Amino acid sequence: MNNRIDEKSTTIIFIIISIIVAILLSQKSTYFLANFAYYWLPQAVVFILLFIFRVRLAVITGTAIALTLSLIGYSLFKDAMAWIGYVFIIPAGFLTSLVYGLTIKSKLSTPFSKVIIYSIVYNILGIGFVQFILCSTVMYCG
Repeated sequence: MNNRIDEKSTTIIFIIISIIVAILLSQKSTYFLANFAYYWLPQAVVFILLFIFRVRLAVITGTAIALTLSLIGYSLFKDAMAWIGYVFIIPAGFLTSLVYGLTIKSKLSTPFSKVIIYSIVYNILGIGFVQFILCSTVMYCG
């Protein structure tokens, strides 16, 4: 029972951190809400869908961490076209989280810290694969 509370509070904390990062990266102008929505709503959709599929909260936590790190990474690019890639990596994050979440669903004895780490790794691999394809085809990433 205590493990479940830790998973829930940890998930909430990292989702709040993802919101804060999106707020901090959004321009403080008339475009603030549009930028915030562009940065965080795709992540929110991923979190909601994972919750609907009833994946373990530790998987959602790992996804929040990976997508927040991706958002920070994309914020380092000054080219406006680079942000198009952000939209394409979100489905990769969702799919890797969903597949891992459904495979780990029956293994409740796995410590949540291990599930979080594996979730981050799978997300980074999925996002990295999509980013590699983007950089090899439609985007210049050099």
